[in-house]
Amino acid sequence: MIGFAVAGLAATAVGWTVLGWRVTQFARQFAAGAPEPAGSRRNQPWRRSAAMMREFLFHKRLARKPVVALAHWLTMVSFLVLVATLAQATGQLFDPHFDLPVIGKWAPWNWLTEFFAWAGLAGILVLMAVRLRASRRSLGRSSRFFGSHQWRARYIEATILAVVVLVLWLRGLEALAPGQDQAVRFATSAWIGRLYGEDLSDAAVRVWISALALAKLLVSYAWMVVVGLTPTMGVAWHRFLAFPNLWTSRNPDGSPALGALPGLVVDGQAVDLEDPELDESVFERLGAATVADLTWRDRLALATCTECGRCQEVCPAWATDKPLSPKLLVGTLRDHVFGASADRLTVGVARPVTPAGDAAGDDGLAQPAAIGSPAQLTQGAPLVGDAPWAVSAEALWACTTCGACVDACPVGVEQLDLVVELRRHQVMVAGEFPSELATAFRNLERRKNPWGMLAKKRLDWTKGLDFPVPVLGQDVESLDQVDYLYWVGCAGAFDDRGQATARALATLLHQAGVSFAVLGANECCTGDPARRTGNESLFASLASDNVQTLNQAGATRIVVTCAHCLNSLANEYGPFGGRYQVVHHTELLAQLVAEGKLRPQTTPDGIGGQVTYQDPCYLARHNNQIAAPRRILNAIPGLKLVELTPSGRATSCCGAGGGRMWLEEPGRRVNARRFDQAAVTGAGVLATACPFCNVMMADAAAAVAAPIPVRDVAQLLLDALPSASPKETIPTEVQVSEESQ
Repeated sequence: MIGFAVAGLAATAVGWTVLGWRVTQFARQFAAGAPEPAGSRRNQPWRRSAAMMREFLFHKRLARKPVVALAHWLTMVSFLVLVATLAQATGQLFDPHFDLPVIGKWAPWNWLTEFFAWAGLAGILVLMAVRLRASRRSLGRSSRFFGSHQWRARYIEATILAVVVLVLWLRGLEALAPGQDQAVRFATSAWIGRLYGEDLSDAAVRVWISALALAKLLVSYAWMVVVGLTPTMGVAWHRFLAFPNLWTSRNPDGSPALGALPGLVVDGQAVDLEDPELDESVFERLGAATVADLTWRDRLALATCTECGRCQEVCPAWATDKPLSPKLLVGTLRDHVFGASADRLTVGVARPVTPAGDAAGDDGLAQPAAIGSPAQLTQGAPLVGDAPWAVSAEALWACTTCGACVDACPVGVEQLDLVVELRRHQVMVAGEFPSELATAFRNLERRKNPWGMLAKKRLDWTKGLDFPVPVLGQDVESLDQVDYLYWVGCAGAFDDRGQATARALATLLHQAGVSFAVLGANECCTGDPARRTGNESLFASLASDNVQTLNQAGATRIVVTCAHCLNSLANEYGPFGGRYQVVHHTELLAQLVAEGKLRPQTTPDGIGGQVTYQDPCYLARHNNQIAAPRRILNAIPGLKLVELTPSGRATSCCGAGGGRMWLEEPGRRVNARRFDQAAVTGAGVLATACPFCNVMMADAAAAVAAPIPVRDVAQLLLDALPSASPKETIPTEVQVSEESQ
């Protein structure tokens, strides 16, 4: 027994020492990060605590995979409950019949221990089976575990499996001790001890217990050593770091970091680029260029990533063979911050990968020659570039900012904010961005719209209407005279398909008796394309101009047809002094239908009675508006809504967001993939509620000569009214000015 005790105590000392050392290192590395703005990340502590506990108790972020969620919850809680068995096993090194003080013989504690031991066993077996099934080499890139460090996950799973088996095995032998009430204390484990037979002596039982206790300690403390020496082992560290990471979410209510993007911050201070007293040095520190620019929360989030791949499996860029994987991007930044083994450093993001992982080792990633020691990673090494440890430019600009990764992450990593921070430095400081964006930026600067069209053409969409559209300052003096300001948007003003939607909405509002006015030539782009491509300076300029125009006009209630305009006006103009009640046109139209002011009575021609609906990311996911478009479609007689897969908040991107509308897309196109998903529904028409989705889906239909029309919900509703105007012929290609080509 002395040998068992010495070995166990030595393992205990080594395990806790290494783990404690790593925790200290983490604390230093987190503290070395740039500060977050005052009043953020730690405000409303009670609300944050409640949100964290809700996620811990109910696993809401894993709800899309209920079996995995339940298995993970059982495994997680068993991990916490069974920590007490470490103390039990330590005592058993000296006295095999040792019991924990106070609670050791307490029946409820014993029942709880056994329940979670069995539950943990069931949970880890399910998780192991899920990983084995989902990480098959034959799945290649379609596996959410493609690119993950599989050996790390399997080591963690094997450790948990070994621990719960040893706990149950020990309890079975403990039940053989003289005087034990097997039916009460060991109700579900006593049978394990009885497998040894009735002739097992007490001395043999004592040796078995001490030996198994030592085995449990060695397994547990080996885990501490391995994890402590591997700071990039998020599959283990998330067990501890997920709690502070969730608690410090951007939103105190724990909701995903979607909708508005955070403004520019340097050294924890908000940056106003228009401030004449702004220190010149700040202009060289915009966005994130090196490790030093990452905040303490960024570093915490990177270390928390568990490589579960949920972000990867919902990423539209990854699904279309683009070099971007949110998981690999986060992994690359994590390894850059904390250092890593050569295998990850040589992979990075957008490095060569094999289609099915053959000849690529455990991770399914190609393994070029090692580039050297992690010591090469210094505070000044760039985060974006061609170096093997940096995020590639191809990966950075493939992001559509759809937010699917943020919404799917179970531990609260805010990938979208990281992408935009990297883009901000590339655009505003390094001046390194896709050449097509230079044209879009120039158009936004000169003409206040990415199409590069003249402001006087902003009313061209009204041609052909049989009623006048009031223009503020010309036909109405004040917005007090109308119900709504109609923010037409650049697509509604200049794109042929967007113009058709604008005419449909105007006609519907006119028929319903809802008065409105437009800004006409005084309207400018909201700045969404600039902000999401990292040009925060240009966004701020456009936002300031628009807020000044809207406030001078006395705007309070605004209706929009573009989901991106909705997001900017409603969520991002507050810091510029613009606070408005912004309603999406589908929400307003659904209300008018419910009130009987619009009464659809006929089935639109040529759609076969079935319609499917593409949820725009910036409407459904970023702004959680899902029901209104469906209420409208379900109100149209003869129409049957067939849902796309995925749909609702889990919708898949059309490919236009994040400035991708203005960029060339090599290889398989995101919009083509989404249109394929729509086509398999068998619907006669594809409806949407954002001009970006309308354009992208129509382009995809035209590319394959598919006879499926793409129409805005407003157009379908107008066609269903008895007094509907004749249908318009709508081109399938975006018409842009020569300057924006």
